[in-house]
Amino acid sequence: MNFDDLYIMNPWWKLKNEVYNDKHIVSFEKSKFKYYPEKLFREIDLSNPGIYTLRGPRQIGKTTFLKLLTKKLIENNTNPLNIFYLTCDGLKGRHELTEILKVYFQTYNTSKKDMKYIFLDEVTSIEDWQYSIKYLVDIGILDNSLLILTGSSAYDLKSSSERLPGRKGYGKDLVYLPITFREFLKSLNVEIEKKDIEEILSSTEEELKTLQFKYSFIQEYFLKYVNCGGFPKIIDEFLNTGTISELTRKIYKDFVLGDAEKYIKSRTNIIEIFKKIPDIIGRRFSWNSLKEHLNGLFESVDTVQKYFGYFGYSFIFSTVFFVDIYKKTIKPKKQKKIYPLDNIVNLVIYDLTGKEIGLPQRIEMLTLNHILKNEDVVDNGLNLYHGPFFLVFRSW
Repeated sequence: MNFDDLYIMNPWWKLKNEVYNDKHIVSFEKSKFKYYPEKLFREIDLSNPGIYTLRGPRQIGKTTFLKLLTKKLIENNTNPLNIFYLTCDGLKGRHELTEILKVYFQTYNTSKKDMKYIFLDEVTSIEDWQYSIKYLVDIGILDNSLLILTGSSAYDLKSSSERLPGRKGYGKDLVYLPITFREFLKSLNVEIEKKDIEEILSSTEEELKTLQFKYSFIQEYFLKYVNCGGFPKIIDEFLNTGTISELTRKIYKDFVLGDAEKYIKSRTNIIEIFKKIPDIIGRRFSWNSLKEHLNGLFESVDTVQKYFGYFGYSFIFSTVFFVDIYKKTIKPKKQKKIYPLDNIVNLVIYDLTGKEIGLPQRIEMLTLNHILKNEDVVDNGLNLYHGPFFLVFRSW
């Protein structure tokens, strides 16, 4: 990569107002649905150096978040030369990444007191990228820098960032998941009174009827949310056109299948699994029963687990494990359930199989997404070893 390419990626180096012409900022400003990820902004301490990782599914909006953060920094009078953005998809390897960063710091050797903001987008596309970061930290180049490293695989970022012990400073590991229904409403300037479950359960019948009447209009919004899901760009398309286009569905399908080819070397097997998945969503199964259901596609249970582990790490399907509340243990090798991450995955399944995911399963999917926390998914993606779990009540 030559230096001219870096100027194209960082147009604010020449003129700070060029940040407003960035295609992601322009697209955001033109959107009917503007989702501003406030939770992520609150998690990042812009005044202290550190290494942050940001994981999340493809097309969720990680790049737009980085560009919005760049815009915020420039509007807060940060020297534009101290903001470095790099998309890593086209780099040849970690040595090129190292050289690019060294050239940047040598070229723009601004005041050492000034914080540098380094945004490496899709860094997990570079094999062994962590060795570059480790090297640059160890020689002191990144001493006064805040890094944000994004990727679409929880496994890549987890296994790689764990090789940076003692080097992350004030940084932390973050996850960008589909937005909740409350965030959906807030972005549309619809405010509703928040009530916890205790308040609702202690309400009188008359109070509940009043509440139902007051917020009856919410049903229309909920049906839209169910049909478009929680990806901001897809929501915007749905609100503008009333549908999710074949092109959008194809883009996401190509990402899913392309990543599968990269990580587990088999696009065909992924397609065959997708054809079987509509029959098991929301139902209890074991790895062994799933192997049988796949009609000899895989020779061993371990291979089945490998594929579904990939689905979880790549934020495609959640695997929910059974918990025995009487013994207070989970059974990771026994009963489990799977759910798509979002409605866009449901549409990919439909395009590949012609089978629709039922509304009850979709509601269960949304319920699961609404109780997920950052700490549930930061280590293992949607392989939910730390919960939430499901349980089965014994009959008496």
